[in-house]
Amino acid sequence: MSVFSNTVTGHLAASHFGGKAAAQQGEIVAKQHDRFLNRAHPPARLSATDAAEILGFHEDDMSILVREKLLSPLGNPSHNSVKYFALVDVAALGGNVERLSLATEAIYQRNRCKTKMERNA
Repeated sequence: MSVFSNTVTGHLAASHFGGKAAAQQGEIVAKQHDRFLNRAHPPARLSATDAAEILGFHEDDMSILVREKLLSPLGNPSHNSVKYFALVDVAALGGNVERLSLATEAIYQRNRCKTKMERNA
């Protein structure tokens, strides 16, 4: 189990919801998530949350990777539906330094645009 997810999830739950029970619930969720990702045979289909964690991105950044065609969701999902990604595609993106660099630059570019718009508002 990762120390980061266990500690951060527990502290965030305690500070947001207050109390030791919320911290314990956060730690249980973190343990379940770590157990899920550390299985001997991980699932072939990953949710955006799981794919983002494997790649080291935030869940909200996954839409940028899809828009920039660096990662494709499985099937033909509608705009507002849950997106799933193939484990092999996620692993291929994570294993290719050039594509990973493009993905990171796309996220940096989006953040620059958001910051510029906020300053002009």
